[in-house]
Amino acid sequence: MPKGPARTAVVPTNIDARKLPTGVWWDKSGTGKWMYKYKDPDLGKWRSKRLIGPKSSLAEIWQAYESLNAPMAATFASISLDFQLTPIWRKLATSTQKDYLDCHQHICGRKISTNDTLGELPITKWTVGLVRKYRDTRGESSESRANKELAYIKRVFSWAYEYEKIKFNPTLGVKKLSIKPRQHYAEDRDYEFMLKIAQESNYWYLWPAMEIAYLCRMRLSEVLDLTDANELPEGLLIKRRKGSRDNITEWNPRLRTAWDFAVATRNRILSDRKQPHPIRAEDRHIIISERTGDKIVVDSLKTAMGRITVATKLAAEERGINWVPFTFHDLKRKGVSDTTGNKLDASGHRTASMMNVYDVKLKTVKPSNE
Repeated sequence: MPKGPARTAVVPTNIDARKLPTGVWWDKSGTGKWMYKYKDPDLGKWRSKRLIGPKSSLAEIWQAYESLNAPMAATFASISLDFQLTPIWRKLATSTQKDYLDCHQHICGRKISTNDTLGELPITKWTVGLVRKYRDTRGESSESRANKELAYIKRVFSWAYEYEKIKFNPTLGVKKLSIKPRQHYAEDRDYEFMLKIAQESNYWYLWPAMEIAYLCRMRLSEVLDLTDANELPEGLLIKRRKGSRDNITEWNPRLRTAWDFAVATRNRILSDRKQPHPIRAEDRHIIISERTGDKIVVDSLKTAMGRITVATKLAAEERGINWVPFTFHDLKRKGVSDTTGNKLDASGHRTASMMNVYDVKLKTVKPSNE
């Protein structure tokens, strides 16, 4: 790269050309401008870009040059986006990526006292106290979201520290908020009333998903993972997530009815769409969309559940019924609570402490000395 300007003869008289930064030159076209010559790292070719206007002083030229060449200060937004380009990110489940993207958006958009956003704040200004304050403030509106967003902040900073992008991890020692586990038990009358409303709705997949979740003590994501490969002669093979043990739930009339309805409806949808069945059984999902023929995603089922909850509430009010709403995840809790025999094996949980979160139904015991 040449030292000094490329066209010294036409440099404005108030500028000492010998003191210009390397690669800076004067372009006399138009009203004139200061240009910067650099080598494009991708193409390997020399290029020039406008640096600053014609009336600039030597000090202003140097300031523009240093600003252009100074490395960008790392922010939470920048390292979070860097993390999202890594192989680690690509290996995450789609649902996890979506939740992390929601966390990224909320964290980066949070306003701070300087009227900037938390995402724009340089990493060097992040402290343990700042992370703790964010957790506590976020917890005032939603403790569960505060914990999820804290988990994402921790993951981003841990990755950045491991790969030497930052010199200090400000999340060390900051713990999640202590949240009392949800203990709601959906009574039979509440469950059956909503199940009937779901059966009469346009969301064909909701009621079989509810029945399978309850009878097999399953999470929503596990229900949506079900394929033809899960159907065994002796029962339904349950592939569990979050470290729980897989197991087989034996067939009974209710489970068989829900399963057969889902399979028949899936087959009808594909036939109407003239869409071939996937060859492999593990690719033939049971709960699919009538609109696309693809596997129903978690958000779609949650939306359907929310709308049927509203419809059920209105129907209960019209009939003078005291109906208590419940979540889809409460169906696993109800299933575990209603299980007789070895609940730990039935639920797939590995420890008794995990079991306590789901076994919430009050026990009936005999009096002493009887």
